[in-house]
Amino acid sequence: MEQSVRRIVRLDIVDERIEFLAKNGVFILGGGVDLSTFYGVLTGVLPILYSENKKPIWVILNSPGGDIFQGLAVYDLLKAVAQQGVSVNVVGIGMVASMAVCIMQAATRRYAFPNTQFTIHQASLAGDGDRQEVNEMVEAAKELGRLNEIVLNIIAERSGMGMEELMRISKKTDYSIGAYHAKEFGPHGLIDEVVTTFPFPILFPING
Repeated sequence: MEQSVRRIVRLDIVDERIEFLAKNGVFILGGGVDLSTFYGVLTGVLPILYSENKKPIWVILNSPGGDIFQGLAVYDLLKAVAQQGVSVNVVGIGMVASMAVCIMQAATRRYAFPNTQFTIHQASLAGDGDRQEVNEMVEAAKELGRLNEIVLNIIAERSGMGMEELMRISKKTDYSIGAYHAKEFGPHGLIDEVVTTFPFPILFPING
């Protein structure tokens, strides 16, 4: 019973801290990208759009990627917010892979800590384990190719890397690079700046 109470208290503290950060325009996008990721970002940024003081948004990104559709939804959401006059900043830390690389390209300005690792690869869809007819497999492959082109085109346009070259380096295996190489990836990079401290102001400490 005592352990359960302690766990509830800890969860309450975590919720309070997340709420505090959100109120100051700081959002944590960690773990796999899925539907809950999209709704978490959506419910966090919409109040900022409706506020008189449209403070900058900071997204701390540490993700291995995940669902293509939800990743594209997060990308479109952040782009839409930026187009409405809000500065959208993404700070990569730990791992920024697959769809997370795509999401990062929505930022007004892109940051990463020195040891952040970036991975680009061809898109993939999780199967349900059921047997498929040949025509179903062909159609699935076409759809996957279409989605893969959308994702890689987003990365190519922002980084300035040629689409043909991007397809080539990501075709056979995962293409992984560190933060400094990510800054030099194409004319404009996967990121704009390597940082060693958080590039946003800390207003006051979070107690608890």
